[in-house]
Amino acid sequence: VSYKAKKEKLVIELTDERNALERAMLHFSHLEKKTEKVSNDRYKITLYYDKDDETELLIRVLSFGPMIKVIAPHNFIELVKKRLTKQQSCGL
Repeated sequence: VSYKAKKEKLVIELTDERNALERAMLHFSHLEKKTEKVSNDRYKITLYYDKDDETELLIRVLSFGPMIKVIAPHNFIELVKKRLTKQQSCGL
């Protein structure tokens, strides 16, 4: 079956501390992306991904901790909140 999957868009803001930008470029190297410098140490990164890879992408985004803030879309922000709430309730 051949079909062209619609790419989802994820917009994050990254604070470049402890080589976060370099790590993000490595972590997301397999994805199509657009990076804009917002200020001295902040970058807005737009990532394009397959819906099927959403869970893996969520885990990668969360691995950056407070250095990454998800700006859009709303449904991905909700996934982040759910995952963090679940971890909190597990006592992690």
